[in-house]
Amino acid sequence: MQSDDSLAFLCRGICVELGPSLSAALRPTVIEEGPLPPCSPTTWLAKGCRLVTLIQTERGTRVYDQKEDFLYYASEAGQLGPECPPGHAFLGQTVLDRDRAGGSPVPRVLIMDLVTPRIDDPAKRGAELRRLQRCFPAACHVQWAGERVSLERFLGSGGIPHEVECVVALGEPGKLVREPDLRRAGTPLLHALTLL
Repeated sequence: MQSDDSLAFLCRGICVELGPSLSAALRPTVIEEGPLPPCSPTTWLAKGCRLVTLIQTERGTRVYDQKEDFLYYASEAGQLGPECPPGHAFLGQTVLDRDRAGGSPVPRVLIMDLVTPRIDDPAKRGAELRRLQRCFPAACHVQWAGERVSLERFLGSGGIPHEVECVVALGEPGKLVREPDLRRAGTPLLHALTLL
């Protein structure tokens, strides 16, 4: 999905309000490169994705665009449900999924982590994320995260409707550990993923 398209899909206009529920979530995700921690849940980043944070405030949802460092009012496609508690913020990535029937590509936001409230254990954050998934609009989906072996099997199955750039591990809130580019080293899994 092109950057402008993802913002047009998720956002209505620039937001200049600041408040306690926003300030904790307005920080870019740190992506470090290195070996994946063995006990952390792993997931993936889509090729060409844009990282965004959906933030629930007392007056609706805001979208933080991490690339441009702008805050927006959420469009209907990005609006979290009223049952989502204010102060909750979710890290997501925009994707443009191929339609299985060969129709038009489908814009989606894959929600991969809970940014606030702060929960240090990634597994507990994942459980909270799944508990709150009923609050997400139809275009937002909880992204799978789990054991590395299961992730490789899942990615290798060819069932992902977009290209995968890399595998990442969930660290502390707002931090991802990116696996080094293994395509240069000849890893067959990532070679196969780029052919999807």
